[in-house]
Amino acid sequence: MHTNECWACKDSRVVCNRARPRCSRCAKSRRPCQYGLRLSWPKATNTKRSLTHSLQDVVGTAKGFSYTSFVNATSWDVQLHDYLRMNQGLGTRKGFAFRKLDPPMGLSWLPINLGYEDRELLDHFICMAPSTLAIFDPDKNEFLGLLVRLALSDSSPSSTAVLQSALALSSFHRHGLQADVFRFKARALRALVVSCNSPTVVQHIAASMILCHLEMLGMPDAVSLWFCHLSEARRLIDNAGLDNQSFQGELSRLLDWVEYHMVMSRFSHRHWYIHVEPIRAISDLAPVKQGTCHSRKVESASHCSHEILRHFYIMFEMIRKPTDSLYHSDEYENSLRCLENRITNIVPLTPEGISNTISSLSPAWTATTELFKIAALIYLKRASRNFSGTSPEIDAMAERGYILLDDLETFNSAFPLLIIGCEARTDEQRMRSLGHVERAMKSSSLRSLQGLQNILQQIWVQDDLAVDYELDYLSRLDAVISSYRIMPSFV
Repeated sequence: MHTNECWACKDSRVVCNRARPRCSRCAKSRRPCQYGLRLSWPKATNTKRSLTHSLQDVVGTAKGFSYTSFVNATSWDVQLHDYLRMNQGLGTRKGFAFRKLDPPMGLSWLPINLGYEDRELLDHFICMAPSTLAIFDPDKNEFLGLLVRLALSDSSPSSTAVLQSALALSSFHRHGLQADVFRFKARALRALVVSCNSPTVVQHIAASMILCHLEMLGMPDAVSLWFCHLSEARRLIDNAGLDNQSFQGELSRLLDWVEYHMVMSRFSHRHWYIHVEPIRAISDLAPVKQGTCHSRKVESASHCSHEILRHFYIMFEMIRKPTDSLYHSDEYENSLRCLENRITNIVPLTPEGISNTISSLSPAWTATTELFKIAALIYLKRASRNFSGTSPEIDAMAERGYILLDDLETFNSAFPLLIIGCEARTDEQRMRSLGHVERAMKSSSLRSLQGLQNILQQIWVQDDLAVDYELDYLSRLDAVISSYRIMPSFV
């Protein structure tokens, strides 16, 4: 049984102001205040809903009714039930061929004390984190397990920061922007400040990245705080050094997590803030040179790092504007041709070093990698020559991308959806692209996906208004993306 009022006010039949975590009546009377689901017990005179045992027989004479604990169904229980139904063939889902059926992770141990509401939020975090956080990780369950262990490992300020940031993200994802989100976020930030004296670098990085995703959900900020948290995570890695023992084994996944976001943020840097003085964190990023330390850093970050990230970073830094003096040089042309060949020859396979337990995930991972590969080639061909006209080769690649998106159950990465969606010229193609974005939004609440719909439609409108001419590819992206007050993220 579910009600919007707290159960104490519901049972007393009084008006509840529905304040969280405790309503005003319960706070004034100092009584427990609980929301959510509760099993209802029928009255003895109710013949339609009979009990085989009396409540006294079940809970014993020593306990009164007011001390009876109720069994509640959480989001984890619902996900487990869905897993059981699908494995028994009792339900089908379109595009389910690429998904491996694994039971959801449960919290088998809790070394810290969690209230019921916090426990429920953590259960919800476990359900939503794989699709929201593990965007470019081939083994989402292992990545989620790492975050949960970092949050619950002990009661240190660093672990507390991970836990509170996870609760803030889960609360925002589940209930929207409410006071609890700011309360959890404030606790996480305070814990990070305390942990600066003796920081545990892996927990500090994990908390910063979760807060980065929290800002991406749509926090009301005047600046791009998501990039500030991302820069903090990168600074911690740079200060610790890639050879630090903290990043060995499974903890190297944190490097991949940060590296993916840093590489994809370069796209935002290229097309946003073109007429505004860049913020300090952005201006501190040095341009890449062939064979530089950053390129080597991506390569040696961990066994999970994929070579396509290295090519993405070089591509975002290599592409020059038509006004550049080297734009028409042979050296620039040869570099573009070499990079295109390297991206074309990428074999979309599961990275070496990943455990064999995810071998059945390889079709989805292969399709994901190929979508990034297609998006990189389309962007390279168009942006490097500022070309926005029709091309049979690009049209074929875009169609291949549509087919892969149709086969995948979920795909939440904004950059491939944007680049492939920009190629939609007919109403049928555009409805197809919007359908892919809407499907991604159902499994992820990232603001980048919500804003992606508007960006695509704005680009399509500009294409339609250009009747007898073609708009410059780079100028079109710059103008649309720079029209947003907050720097968009395309992770």
